[in-house]
Amino acid sequence: MPDNSLFVAALTGVTAIAASSLASWLTSRGNAHAARIQVDAATAAQRRESTRQTRRAAYLGLIEQAQVVADGLRGVDGLSAPKTKAALTAHRDRHQQLRRAVTLIDLEGPSTVKVAASNLLIMSGTLSTALAATTESAGRDNRREFQETLRAYIRLIGPFVDAASAALEEA
Repeated sequence: MPDNSLFVAALTGVTAIAASSLASWLTSRGNAHAARIQVDAATAAQRRESTRQTRRAAYLGLIEQAQVVADGLRGVDGLSAPKTKAALTAHRDRHQQLRRAVTLIDLEGPSTVKVAASNLLIMSGTLSTALAATTESAGRDNRREFQETLRAYIRLIGPFVDAASAALEEA
């Protein structure tokens, strides 16, 4: 009977090399897959945080601009006609800035925030109309309508802040 020890040793060596190569290949595939998953998770987390920060900046910008509009109109009631016209011009400028802030919200925010922002913008336009009527005729009815519209506008800031806060917590 011939000596098979050399054959057995060669077969064992080839099997060990094949098993080692297979284990190495499987390990490298597993590591590559795990790395891909980790990169995808990090990218998704970074994207969520970036979206959250962009939304936060947009919401804060709109809140600030809405407050500027309200603050600019609080003392209009007792102004003379020329000063009321100047206040109207200033309000129209602030309204344009508010419009830009709402446009950014339309791009960044979920629907509840968009609706609240649009309501602020609509009410700001209504304020322009009421202020223009007060400028044309400073009668008691016009001033009362302006004051009621301003109070309604100020009440709308709260729901926007609530909607924006809820959207930020969900993001």
